[in-house]
Amino acid sequence: MTRSQQRIGRRYLAALVIAFALVFFVVGTLGPAHRSPYYLAIVPLPAAIAAFLGWRAWTSRERSTAFSAAALVLLLVVLVFSHLLPRSHG
Repeated sequence: MTRSQQRIGRRYLAALVIAFALVFFVVGTLGPAHRSPYYLAIVPLPAAIAAFLGWRAWTSRERSTAFSAAALVLLLVVLVFSHLLPRSHG
């Protein structure tokens, strides 16, 4: 695999990370999470951090896969642990 093909693959992964961050934000805002008292901590903040890490992965020549992986892990961890938070009724 040539370096340019690897770079294209890393950019593709970074673009997917940014897209997942946007989808995470939209679904979290439109879904039941927007009624949670923890909304700011479980939707916009992780989505913004993941989008930033995706942008860093897009612009980075080194460690771009590490930035992408960190962003995806962040979104996954927040998604899993947000289900453990107390639910608000109303």
